[in-house]
Parts: sequence; structure tokens; C-alpha cells
Amino acid sequence: MKKYILLAVLLAVVAGVVFWRSTGADTEITVVATGVVERGEVRRILEATGIVKAQVGAQVKIGARATGVLVNIPVKVGDEVAAGQLVAEIDDREIRAKLTEAEARYNLAKAKAERAAKDLVRKRQLVSQKLDSQSSLDEALENARVTRYEADAENASLNSLRIQLSYYRIFSPINGVVSNITAQEGETVVSGLQVSNLITVLDPTRLEMWIYVDETDVGRTQPGQEVEFFVDAYPDRTFKGLIKLVYPEPEIKDNIVYYRALVGVEYDREYPLRPEMTTQCRIVVEKRENVLTMPNEAIKWVAGKQAVYALKDGKPVRAEVELGLRGLERSEVVSGLSEGQKVATQLVLPGQKKGGKG
Repeated sequence: MKKYILLAVLLAVVAGVVFWRSTGADTEITVVATGVVERGEVRRILEATGIVKAQVGAQVKIGARATGVLVNIPVKVGDEVAAGQLVAEIDDREIRAKLTEAEARYNLAKAKAERAAKDLVRKRQLVSQKLDSQSSLDEALENARVTRYEADAENASLNSLRIQLSYYRIFSPINGVVSNITAQEGETVVSGLQVSNLITVLDPTRLEMWIYVDETDVGRTQPGQEVEFFVDAYPDRTFKGLIKLVYPEPEIKDNIVYYRALVGVEYDREYPLRPEMTTQCRIVVEKRENVLTMPNEAIKWVAGKQAVYALKDGKPVRAEVELGLRGLERSEVVSGLSEGQKVATQLVLPGQKKGGKG
């Protein structure tokens, strides 16, 4: 009988050892990785989505106010142009013929007006000497006035045609890059109630960003706040800007209310941004500098309560830590830890399997 009892006890011990090994139970906390409490900056971040836009006046659609055949487009998409540079020409032979005719009419009217003015001087002399009647003087006075008005009218028509002639040579109003051309040489441009768009010029140095802030976060978004943003085209590059304005009028997308925040964007020749690029933004709503900080990985939840384990003599000890501002990666330490102290960022608590991380 004793033999069977001893065998049963031995089997129970073996089963216990096997169970302990299979579960990896331990009576001590095992630290896997640590971090350091150090002074630094903590920022509260608001994440949002944005889009790069051209500023007002930085993207100009150049149209034609004249009707005719395009005879010359000396630029192509991607070309840099300066303000005042020729970008298109329309056949102007017809308008030049009209201009020549108008110049001739003006010269004729001007000559008539000059002759009438001379006749008026002579008439006044004759009437003053009693050699001609007053009625002839009145007639000469009226003729001089009419011919002068006719010359003025022809001159106005001439100037009008000169202005119209300027429409046949089209110039860029801004410095920039040709981003679009909608016509080609040989096509006929018809000017009507709407100006025909021929060429679009974009100034890539004048950009801004629109951030769509959720209505729940707009109360924490203010002009002057720093913004960091990223684009897929340059995944390793961090761009920065400041909020200039938060628009009061909402925008509703997919039944969600957003408010647009306007951010100034500086031009970077090495990493040029382009209009309509989507951005991932971080708005810095609060920042504290030169404060004690600890990595967020050190904040654990044990039995439903927040816990931080500091290392003392190489062993983890639960510390009563008061935290302040919470950032994305680090949090402010108000009390409970000292500068340079190590804290556990990955650990295995008693009762957890080996390899499990708290």
C-alpha cells in the first residue's frame, strides 16, 4: 500500500513540474527591455488629413480674348516662364488691316480739323476788318468744332484697335511653370462670352495646405500652432508650417463636419511639393520643453490600474508615478521618478507565459 502512495506522490510532483514548465509561471517579474527617464520635450498632437493647394493667384489659366488661328505656341508643358514672356500668338493679319484703315481715317480727319482751324483764324481776321459776315464766322467756328470731334472719334477708334491688336499676342502674367496646354498651333480660337483657356501657368513656390479638422477637435486648433506633415512622395521628409487661419464655415463630407485650417507652406527646391498632394498632418496643440519624460511603453495596466516599474538595484519595483502631458512617444513625469532612472518598457509579470510581454 505504501508503495502505491509513494508512486502517486511522485506522479503528482512530476505533473506539477511539467505544468510549471508548460505555462512558464514565475514568481518574479522578468524585464525584457528598458527605457530611461530624461529631460526633453513633450507634445500633445492632433492628427488630421490635409491637401496641398496653390495659393490664390499662383495658378493662372491664360485665355484668349481674340478670335483667330493659333500660329505660334513657343512653350510646352514643364517649361519655366517669366512674367511678361510670350506664350502664344494668334493670326493678326485681319486686325492689322483694320488698324491701317483706321490710321488712314484718323489722318484724314486730323487734316480736316487742322484746315478748319486755320480757316477759323482767317475768318476771324476778315470779320474783324468788316470784310466778311458774322454768319460766315459762325459757320467756320462750327466746322472747326465738328472736324475736331471727328478727329477725336477716329483717334479713339484707332486706340481701340491697337488695344485689340494686343490680344493677339498672349503673355504670362506671373513667373512659374507651364502646367497645362489645351490647344495647339493651327487650331482656331473663338472668343465669346467666355474667355478660351489656352495655357495654365503655376507658380510652384506659392503653395499652401488645407487641413480638414474634425468638429470635435476644432476647439483645440488655433492660428499660430505648429504643424508637421508628410507626403507619400517623400516618406522620409518632414515638412513644417504654421496655421494661419481656421475657416468659420464648415465643410461636410460623408456626413462628417470638418473645418478647414489654412497652413503656410515654404517652397523646398530639393523636395518640391505639388498641388493636390495628400498630407498626413500633426498639429501641435500643446508643448512643454525641458521637462522629465519617460517612454510611453513603460506605462502598463495591471489589474485595471496604471503601473510603472522602475529599476532599483537591477530589479523592477512598482513606482507611484504622477504623469503630466501625454505625447505620442513620451509622457511628462511630474513626480515619482528621477532623471537618468531606468524603467521597464517590456516585461513578463508573474503568471504569464515565458516570452509574454507586459
